[in-house]
Amino acid sequence: MPEKTRCVHCGYGGRPEWRPAWLALLALLVWLLPLGLLSQGFWPFFLLPSIAITAWAITSVRRVCPGCGRPWQPGD
Repeated sequence: MPEKTRCVHCGYGGRPEWRPAWLALLALLVWLLPLGLLSQGFWPFFLLPSIAITAWAITSVRRVCPGCGRPWQPGD
């Protein structure tokens, strides 16, 4: 369901973007190695860095307005 709100800063009426989107994709991709090693019965030494990168992505990726680049704050 598309959002029907506008940005309070610039009036942009579209959907917000996720920035930096590459960090969210990196967090997903970095789990492939530890999960692959676990499926083969090996202890994944890359488990802790995967957790750290995922925590970094959760705290860093934000929704922003594509029009003005400011954090998304929907208005009426």
